[in-house]
Amino acid sequence: MERVLRKRHRRGTGGGAAGGAALAESGAGAGVGLAGGLRGEIADAALTPRPLSQRARGGVDAWVQSAAMGRRWGEASGAWAALAGCVVTIVLAAGSRTSLAAFLRPIEADLGLDRSVLSTAGALTVLTYGVAQPLVGALAARLGARRVMIGSAILTGLGGFGMAAATEPWQLYLFAGIVPGLGFAGASSVPAAALLAGWFSSHLGLATGIMSSAIPAGQSIFVPLGTVLLPTLGWRNAYLVLALAVPIVAVPFLGLLVREAPRALAGPRPHPSPLPEGEGARSRPHPERGRARSGAGYRDVWLLGVGFFGCGFSDQFVSLHLVALGADSGIDPLAAAGLLSLLLVVGIVGSIASGPLADRLPPSHLLAGLYLTRALTLPLLLFAGATAGVAVLIMFGLLFGMTYIANQAPGARLVRDRYGVQAVGPLMGSVGLAHQIGGALGVGLGGYSVAQTGNYGLAIAGVAVVALIGGLSQLLIPPRSAQ
Repeated sequence: MERVLRKRHRRGTGGGAAGGAALAESGAGAGVGLAGGLRGEIADAALTPRPLSQRARGGVDAWVQSAAMGRRWGEASGAWAALAGCVVTIVLAAGSRTSLAAFLRPIEADLGLDRSVLSTAGALTVLTYGVAQPLVGALAARLGARRVMIGSAILTGLGGFGMAAATEPWQLYLFAGIVPGLGFAGASSVPAAALLAGWFSSHLGLATGIMSSAIPAGQSIFVPLGTVLLPTLGWRNAYLVLALAVPIVAVPFLGLLVREAPRALAGPRPHPSPLPEGEGARSRPHPERGRARSGAGYRDVWLLGVGFFGCGFSDQFVSLHLVALGADSGIDPLAAAGLLSLLLVVGIVGSIASGPLADRLPPSHLLAGLYLTRALTLPLLLFAGATAGVAVLIMFGLLFGMTYIANQAPGARLVRDRYGVQAVGPLMGSVGLAHQIGGALGVGLGGYSVAQTGNYGLAIAGVAVVALIGGLSQLLIPPRSAQ
């Protein structure tokens, strides 16, 4: 029998199946026959030369095999490359979207417009970004996050050409408002969160935190850069340069570094409790079972949305009105802008730190802590002033900054754990919409407060209450271990 097997193995074809059959015929049993057949097939594959066309097709999927087999720092080898591509793209997209702040006065002087026109364009950016997020999440789930991010980066660059030629208010609404909102929605955290949820397992929180930190990083780079470019290029060319930087840099990074996660990695993942050997195929949760584990269908994501609403309500109020609030209190506007930069830099640290915490703590508890910290910190703004008020604002920047965008990592982790990888894009898009609606209302409350009372006291109180409600709502989301 042994000689027969050797002869069949040397033929190079059929050795696997025949070897398994021969062993089975010898009475070694079906299990031994299968093992012998597999060994024979492996040997055949190694010894039999493949046609060139087969080798070419095999090369196309080489990255899939290496991603599934190779591990780096506890994750599939393609995971960290995907994170790097997402971070570069988001830095550029976030910076380009917020660079309008550097162009307000030059555009107004050139076109003879008042502040309300560009303020409306800015509001349209926020609202468009929010409304587009559920659509972007659905597109990422259907077409792939990488394609969505590449298309959105290109759209941002095209919008720069429109802005460079704009002369009428409606053109500013379109190219400084709607187009940047759409471009940022498609090249930002929603598709990136869906992509990273498919690649990362044990370090998803860390990866999402790093990804989220790219937003304040881009904001802190592009506004000063736009200010530097204005004197030499003029506002039209300077805006175009910043817009074109997004596709010129981001598209190659996305094309070279980012791949969709292989299905073996992106499929539903069981709870990290150990499973008996052989039950991996049966461990995939049925959608209805996932809902049963969540306790009440999509109740948890609704509560998550309440928290994100409060987050947007507070951070958009602060990011738009903090400089004006400081100036109204007698602080030099340049110093007030420096305080906002301090808040953003601290936000980078807080966003990254939230990642490992989301991997170790119940995400709902972490979200509650973030929002309640905001609620307790916001009243410090009532004491802003030119003397001791500067120290108060520094304290505010340090405390509030640690919560800035730090909700992305625990939010994505909660959605992935509750509803699966495929739900991350659509559901994070939905809570992102809640965030942007809250942001628009928070910005509006600040303006209303100053117009009606002459100061920000009413707005500060209202924002603190909304942040408090957002924090308490997260405590109603049960930890996964309790389900």
